[in-house]
Amino acid sequence: MSTVSVLNLLGGVGPAGGVGPYGGVGPYGGVGPYGGVGPAAGLAVTAGANEWGSACLVRMQGYLTQGLADPYPPAPCPGFDAAPWLHYGAAHRAQSLLTEALSGLQVRADPGAQTVYLEQLGASEKGLAWRPLLSLRRPPLDYLLAQARLVDDMLPLREVRLPEIHAQAGNALSFLLSAAQLPWHRMPRTLEWLASALALQMALQMRIKQMLACPRPHQIRPSLFPMIEVPSHGSLPSGHAGESHLVAALLCHLMHRARLPDLQSQVLIRMALRIAENRVVAGVHYPVDSLAGRLLGESVARYLLASVAELPAQPSVLRFGHADFGQAALALPDEGFAPAQSPECSEVAAPADAPGLPMLKDHARLWELVCREWNLDSSSAAAGAAAAA
Repeated sequence: MSTVSVLNLLGGVGPAGGVGPYGGVGPYGGVGPYGGVGPAAGLAVTAGANEWGSACLVRMQGYLTQGLADPYPPAPCPGFDAAPWLHYGAAHRAQSLLTEALSGLQVRADPGAQTVYLEQLGASEKGLAWRPLLSLRRPPLDYLLAQARLVDDMLPLREVRLPEIHAQAGNALSFLLSAAQLPWHRMPRTLEWLASALALQMALQMRIKQMLACPRPHQIRPSLFPMIEVPSHGSLPSGHAGESHLVAALLCHLMHRARLPDLQSQVLIRMALRIAENRVVAGVHYPVDSLAGRLLGESVARYLLASVAELPAQPSVLRFGHADFGQAALALPDEGFAPAQSPECSEVAAPADAPGLPMLKDHARLWELVCREWNLDSSSAAAGAAAAA
């Protein structure tokens, strides 16, 4: 998936996608500010949309306001930390949400253990402390070489998967949204929630990729020719796998709460697995990258849901490569298993003295609006959500 910017929020729901700001329903689409009824269209909303209109507006100002008094007293300022949140533009809210989500998170490397940890700073009885959320250990080179042979075994699939692979290279999210079979045109806050989660996922996975520095398959086995452009960052964890499973985990949680048929959740998970597998078929990932990516996506989903009181404040710790790496040929994603039950993956309870996850205020406000779209009662008491709406 495109990671040019954390605000380029992935394909179909991103700024350049079908439902994003540059898409059919977004600000730059048919109904958006730059669309058929937008400021840059034949029926512009504001004169500021073009230089001629701006000049005319300035010249008319004296006529329009002559003899008129500004109201007094002026409109009151909002209270401190009580700005009309929803009046902000979506892009500005996205920046604020990302900052809030990253506050207190750290990605820590342990060179001796060849392991990267995702941790959250929280308050405990002993004061501030870091609680583990996820650990990812770098596989040894021999293991990656064995995994590269699995990539070679999947080459025959390229011919039949070619259209999928190219379509999902920059717009995988539209496949997930289609698989979910939901009325997205009536769920703008759900799409905004997903976009915010993806921005956090991208920021974290790039830091983790940099630290683990796992070579791509063709870098250790030059006879493997990737069929698409290879991203300029490390291989593990797979970004497509992590982002797809993050979206799947969040939507499956909502589907479960809304009592939708299990079939829809199963289809969504299969789509996420398919997207991840296609990156292996394309030759830019090892199968094991998908396992690590799925764990990261699941961990981010749990962190966000816990931060709005949808899950316990003490989610368990997900681990990749905690024990000795097993047979590389067995490390393949399997739809029949929970993420932590896949090869090389495990899950343990959080330490007894680990601090709970803090509430994220703005995320809770957005989650309140998401729940309304699903006709659900929000588990979080988001102060000000009603006023913000």
